[in-house]
Amino acid sequence: MQDVAVPVPHGLANVWHRPPVDDASTAVLVHGLSGNSRWWTRVIDHLPAGLGLVVPDVRGRSGSVDAPPPYDLATLADDISRSLDHFEVDTAVVAGYSMGAWIAALFGLHHPERAERLVLVDGGLPLPRDPSMEVDELIDSLVGPALARLELEFDTEEDFYDHWRGHPALTRHWEDSMRAALGHELRAGEGPGLRVVANRDAIRVGARELAVDPIANEAAVKGGVPAHLIVVERGTLDQPGGMVPLDAASETARARADFTMEYLPGVNHYTLLLGDGASAVAAAISPV
Repeated sequence: MQDVAVPVPHGLANVWHRPPVDDASTAVLVHGLSGNSRWWTRVIDHLPAGLGLVVPDVRGRSGSVDAPPPYDLATLADDISRSLDHFEVDTAVVAGYSMGAWIAALFGLHHPERAERLVLVDGGLPLPRDPSMEVDELIDSLVGPALARLELEFDTEEDFYDHWRGHPALTRHWEDSMRAALGHELRAGEGPGLRVVANRDAIRVGARELAVDPIANEAAVKGGVPAHLIVVERGTLDQPGGMVPLDAASETARARADFTMEYLPGVNHYTLLLGDGASAVAAAISPV
């Protein structure tokens, strides 16, 4: 796989790319709110070797940190279409993880002729919300840990990985193979240390749309493209309940004939991609 600079209006975005072999199909893999393309590393290890891959660093993250605004989810969905044009791909399976699931659903809504099917990985349905919680409170709950990570400076790469080893969702599941997925966000800081590369404004815009944008939250429910949703038992801090509640997933599956769901017990929101859940995600993406 190679990093490729793909033109977007007024700038460039980075896409991790692998061309298809012979007549194989292509999959687009879209990461989460504060992640990057390499979060898909373990999933890619389980995908067919000939499958074409288009794996963006979405605007404001890692290799696309200098890509210009706007950072709204509809623009990020349109960037998928721009990437497919760049690589001369007509249609693809589009998989999105966490925030990427809402981007994938919007792509299906706005570009249904280019989406063979969608794979929504613990995301894409309206977020559960305590009615007593203000919007800004909900946004802070979504982006607080990500923004806090952006403020940290690490003396060495090992300090950075120690930080992730101590994350509640990973501490019991840590494997050194996770380094390949996590290290893509690390860059030299202004001083002697290392910092995470991401645009704070881009992350906050994404979180606000997940919280309050009705079009983004209804895209998967409205349908138009066959979709498969994967939900997990545990959340971002390894607490009970994933990002998508099981009952909401079941209700959508009952309402849409072209919508299926899959529940993974014993998996949390992070190990879904970085750990034991990766093989199930790959199976859902692989050509049928």
